[in-house]
Parts: sequence; C-alpha cells; structure tokens
Amino acid sequence: MFEVFQYNFMQNAFIVWIILSILWPIIWVFLIIRRYTMISDTLAHTSLTWIILWLISWYSPIFVTLWYSIFSALIIERLRLTKKLSWDMVLSLFLSLNLAIVAIMISLNSKFMLRISSYFFWSIVLVSRQDVYIISFIWILIFIVLFFIKDSLLKTTYDEDNAISSWINTKLINIIFLIIVSLLITISIQITWILLLSSLIILPVIISTQVAKSFKSTIIIAQIISFISVIGWIFSSYYFDISASWIITLILWWFFILFFLYSKIFINKV
Repeated sequence: MFEVFQYNFMQNAFIVWIILSILWPIIWVFLIIRRYTMISDTLAHTSLTWIILWLISWYSPIFVTLWYSIFSALIIERLRLTKKLSWDMVLSLFLSLNLAIVAIMISLNSKFMLRISSYFFWSIVLVSRQDVYIISFIWILIFIVLFFIKDSLLKTTYDEDNAISSWINTKLINIIFLIIVSLLITISIQITWILLLSSLIILPVIISTQVAKSFKSTIIIAQIISFISVIGWIFSSYYFDISASWIITLILWWFFILFFLYSKIFINKV
C-alpha cells in the first residue's frame, strides 16, 4: 500500500501538498469573509506573466516570481484604496493587463508558448526537493507573520471601520495580508495546474462553511477535507496514472455535494 512513497518525486509532492492543504484554508477563510475570493483566480492567471519573467531573467525563477507577486499585491491594494474602483474592477484591470503582457511576449517569441505550456498541464514529477525546501520556508514565514497580526487581521476583516477606530493600521494589515496571499499563490503554482488552482484553494473552505459553526471550526474542517483529498489524490494518481489536480477537484466536489445535502437535511431542520 505504501510503495507509492518509494519514489522521491512522490515524497516531494506529498510533503508540499500537505503543507499547502494546511495553509490554504487559514488564508482563504479571510478572503471569503471579505468577498475577495476572485483574487486567487486573478493572481493564478497573471502568474503567466511571472513565468515569462522567469524565462527572460538571469535570476532564480522562484526569486523573480516572489518579487513580482509582492509587487502585484501592492499595486492591487493601491488601486483599491483610491475608492474610485470597486474590488472586482481592480482585479479585472490587473488580469487584463497581465494577459496583454503575456500575449505580447508570446507574439515576439513563439518559443515562450511551448515553455509555459507545462504550467497548464502540470505533473507531480516536476516537484523537486528544492521546491519542498522553499515552500517549507515560506510556510513557516507565513505562520510567523500570521501569529503576530492575527488579532488585527481578524478585526480588520470583520469590521475595517471599527478596526480604524481602535487605532489599528488597517492599510498596513491589508498590504501584509495581500503579500501573504500572493506568496501563497506563487508557491502553489509550482505544484498544480494554473487553470484549477483557484478551485483547489477555495473549495475546501466553501465546503466547510456548509456545516461549520465558528471561524475556528471552518478552518479545521477545511484542513481535514484538504488532507483527505490529498491522500485520495496520492493513491489515485499512482495506481491509475491520472492527473492529480482534477482528481482532487472531483474529490472536493464530492465533499461539497455531501456536506451541502447534510446541511439542508439535518442542520436547516434544527
């Protein structure tokens, strides 16, 4: 049964997926409360620009990606603070700009298209030991930052005006949080299809909200669902030789249907 872990690439993929399955729900529960869920889709698709920068840069790919993701987060927050544009308008503008850059770069050099195509059709063999170290480091860093800002982030998330009156620097908290989100998206595109990334991140939290009764229970249930989905993916992809991302998506959809029906039949009756 456990012969699946005799291969280094399976060990690497399993470690990375477990790390992210723990981290994703913690971050995305805040985004759902804020109604910022579309940011995951926007940053996932604008990652194509990051990949282009990888290909033309002399620096480390992950180094370029991390810096560009931070830059993206700062620009998005700056546009939001103008209050002349709604949040969905800012994301749409940012998405269109980045896709335009990608289109221009590909038209100038068609070889880029061949090289970025691997990020649309990801394989678990692409996860290296270096990816494990980098993602583990970022994972620890994010947890440390969240530990220090958790109270201020909670107050800002639920009631930003009240947080301002409590002398909380909401602008700084929002910037830090968006940087965390962009970093999480950056490391996540290392291990899954760009086109499915958004659903893999958001679905566990959406499923959890069907039965959870508190903020903490929402996160815990979402993490358990993510973990079970990862285990299901590991064995399905190994024994049946099928893609990881869409298998996890189907498992998550099965959980959603199950939890949704349970909430309608049992919880709503009470």
